[in-house]
Parts: sequence; structure tokens; C-alpha cells
Amino acid sequence: MYFTRFPINLTRRETRRMLFSPYRLHAAIEGSFPLGADASQVQEEGRILWRVDKRSDGGAYLYIVSPMRPSLVGLNEQIGFPDLDPLWQTRDYEPFLARLAVGQRYAFRLVANPVVSRSIRGGKSDAINEKGNPVRMSHLTVVQQKAWLVGEAAYNGTGDDVPELFLRQETTRASHNGFEVIQDKEGIPRLIVSNMRTLSFRKASKESPITLATVQYDGMLEVTDIDALRHALINGIGHGKGFGCGLLTLAVVEGE
Repeated sequence: MYFTRFPINLTRRETRRMLFSPYRLHAAIEGSFPLGADASQVQEEGRILWRVDKRSDGGAYLYIVSPMRPSLVGLNEQIGFPDLDPLWQTRDYEPFLARLAVGQRYAFRLVANPVVSRSIRGGKSDAINEKGNPVRMSHLTVVQQKAWLVGEAAYNGTGDDVPELFLRQETTRASHNGFEVIQDKEGIPRLIVSNMRTLSFRKASKESPITLATVQYDGMLEVTDIDALRHALINGIGHGKGFGCGLLTLAVVEGE
């Protein structure tokens, strides 16, 4: 597996077009790999994941996790800085993945598509769309979006009743993916939800638009299951992985 950090030139017209339509950026990223590279199927060796992060200084990075090393010359021509020496960095991800251990603590970031099936929310049990896929509904409130990741603990300290949807959960999405979000002394998860966006775009001009609601999660986690966390890091979490969702990244925090 490889981990790539690619600086984005936000002043370019093509950049604005791609950021407005995740499908365009998805196609450009796929074009950075040989034809036949499997970007959609979950595999033991991982899949292609990506995410755009805005920086506090006004810049932006594209992060890519992939089973193969990407060739980013073409992408650099479209949304990078082609008149400069290559500014992106691609590193072997395996040494970091091999160092994961139960009990380690990291700061994390995840951009996800927090949704629930209509049947679970109380709608028709057989609700499907025109393509035969289950109808999914977005979580709209911050506490619901937190609960999508950490379950009923999201309601600690809010004074709100916990919906049955989260009371029925046998395990949280976080624990299923090999980690727990660290809580403070009051039992409140150290988790921030921000950058809520709803994007509508088409794969082709004649197709119905795809609507994608995304949320950015930032917090502190503790590793509980090495294999499950590794799987999450190289295969993603949740839906919308082809459109910039699902990539979980970890960062060491001094003193943790």
C-alpha cells in the first residue's frame, strides 16, 4: 500500500470544476493508475481511497491511499503546479501499518457519508431506488452524525434521549473498524464534526444527479483491534468511497 500527499492549486479553473464534482476528480485519480487497476472492489490488499483537505493557510492537499504507486503527472497538469518540480510525496504505507498496536492513541480525521437505511429509520422495509439499491437517508444533526460513528455515547452530556436506532446497536462503527474514540472524564467523546456539505453531481449529462452529504470528523482514538483498523485504513469506512469519502488518516500526537 502507498500513501500520497498531493498539493492542489486552488487558483486553477479545472481545480474548481473538479472540487465541485467529485466524479470528475474520481475519474482523474483513476487515470493516475494503469487500466484495469481495481478502484471499486474491497480487497485484502486494499483499494484506492482519496480525500481533499483544506489547510488553515488557505491551501489544500489531496490524500490518496492505493495498492499501487500512482503516476500523478497528468493530475499535476490539471490541478497541480506543473511549472514547478514535482511537489507531491508518495511513501510506502506498510511500515506504518505494521507498527499499529493495541492501546496506541492517535489523532484522526475522516470524511464520511453518514447515512442510515430507510428501513432502519422506520420507512418501508423494501424501499429501493430506481437502480434497485436500498434507499439511504442522511443523518442531519451533529449529534446524529457523531452517533453514526460512536453510537449512543454521542448523546452523553447533551440531555437528549438516545434514539432506539442507536440503542439497538450491538457495536459502534468505530469499534467495528478497530478503534474507540477517546472520551473525557464526563464520558463525552473527543470528537468534532465540521465541514458539512451536500453535493449534487452527475456521472453523465443524461443521468439523474447523485446527492452526497459529507461530514468531516476530527478526534482522538485508541486502537482496539489491529486487523480491523488496518482493514479500515486501506479499504475505507462507510459509503461514497469513490467520491472522496471513507479515508481514515492517523497522526501521532506528542504526549499521548
